Amino acid sequence: MATIYKTGEFEVRADERRVLAHGRPQALGGRAFDLLLALIEHRDRIVGKNELMALVWPGMVVEENNLTVQISALRKLFGASAVATVPGRGYRFCLELQTPALADDRGAAPAPPALALPDKPSVAVLPFLNLSDDPGQAYFADGVTEDITTELSRFHSLFVIARNSAFSYRGQAMDVRTVSRELGVRYVVEGSARRAGPRVRVAAQLIDAVSGEHLWAEKYNRMLEDIFDLQEEVARAIAGAMAPQIDAAEDVRSRRTAPANLTAHATAQRGWAVASAVNMTYDRAPRDEALRWADDALALDPNCALALRTVALVAWWNAYHNTTDSVTETLAAGTAAANRAIALDPGDHHARRWKGLLVAIAGRPDEGLAELRRAHGINPNCALTLAWLGLYEALNGDANVGVPHALAALRLSPRDPERGSMLMTLGFAHFAMRNYAQASRAAETALREAPDSAVPHVLNAISLVGTGRLEAARSAFQVLQRVAPMLAQARLAGRWLATNPDYVQRAHTFLRVAAGLEDPASADALR
Repeated sequence: MATIYKTGEFEVRADERRVLAHGRPQALGGRAFDLLLALIEHRDRIVGKNELMALVWPGMVVEENNLTVQISALRKLFGASAVATVPGRGYRFCLELQTPALADDRGAAPAPPALALPDKPSVAVLPFLNLSDDPGQAYFADGVTEDITTELSRFHSLFVIARNSAFSYRGQAMDVRTVSRELGVRYVVEGSARRAGPRVRVAAQLIDAVSGEHLWAEKYNRMLEDIFDLQEEVARAIAGAMAPQIDAAEDVRSRRTAPANLTAHATAQRGWAVASAVNMTYDRAPRDEALRWADDALALDPNCALALRTVALVAWWNAYHNTTDSVTETLAAGTAAANRAIALDPGDHHARRWKGLLVAIAGRPDEGLAELRRAHGINPNCALTLAWLGLYEALNGDANVGVPHALAALRLSPRDPERGSMLMTLGFAHFAMRNYAQASRAAETALREAPDSAVPHVLNAISLVGTGRLEAARSAFQVLQRVAPMLAQARLAGRWLATNPDYVQRAHTFLRVAAGLEDPASADALR
């Protein structure tokens, strides 16, 4: 039995989460539908703003204007008098309702079986709502939806539902759990677009469609100039910010699953998550754990590309930190794993990023930079790839784009779990360009983002010498020596994992000055 509320030409089908007018589905977002049901179910009284927000956004802190937007959506559909505002008290549903009907579905066809979820993270981008006063602006909302679908598809680690399947839900306030069952996806993206004069606001949210949990939400305000450029810009921003949140959610989910029940991909996902979370940490124990997960995944499936790029990631950071018995052998093993991952999936930009970094520090900077550029070309929405490309452009390529690339990466994914790494790349790019004060600020910010990291101490020590703050530089070096002795030893020995002679000379001299091993006057001529 399904509950149906009727008023005039409208039917509100509570269980189906749909509104019909003259039997035809009407466009109404999920939050607006939740608000509608809350008002209908409490129609015998005035419902306060705080109570409504608790009913519609349970457990979430949201701005009051979110409620105002959804009230406006209801009035637009049902008429201005459908919801009354009682000043100082709240809102009340005012339309006359027939007694709720119970739809007998005994003769209905059985619901189709739920589609199985793919082994890798799966996502559907539902049609964004047009909240503009002009229904003709729906093309912009549709364009943003289509572009987000395209941009998310650049992440080969995601299974993205095709546009036509997702658009079959247009105009329906569907329960995301129903979408999950019918499309076979774990994650759903919902959103809206509103145009007012020369300004456009796009809101998006990421939901775990199996549990109903909200994982991420963001708003994007832009000035309207070229509509298609704006559409593409917003879509890339959303895709770039959202993909790391899916990775984080997959990490949490894999940790809740018993190891015996993990598939090869899920096993590799756990290793990838462990390695990614501690990439700038000096202690190699977490990387050893990540490598064990990767090995377990490869035992289950020798062609598990995610496990292979996890091996490459671990190799890079062990070589970087000098936490390996043989840097040469580690670089070779990591590069071989990255090459295998690329052979399995030439579009895996992650594998290409780590290969680029590995061959660059192995003494082949041109090849490394070319691979990083290729990775960015494959997926321009990956903020981490863009950040590393910025550093290596500053070192070995077009120095003028190095810092801008690193800054663009931070703007692309402002809440990225890898933000500490991206700040570090920005700082070293600043150092390469002799922007020592900015490099030091980036190091200090990176330490706040990743307090267990050793890398920012290297950057801070050499940058402070560059600014002439020698006492502060000595303090930074002492911390580096204490928390990462093998890293300090490698850099003092001249192993800077870079081939740019100007950069290496300045970095090496400045670090020796910070360590008290060289006369501060030797830095003066290099600044």
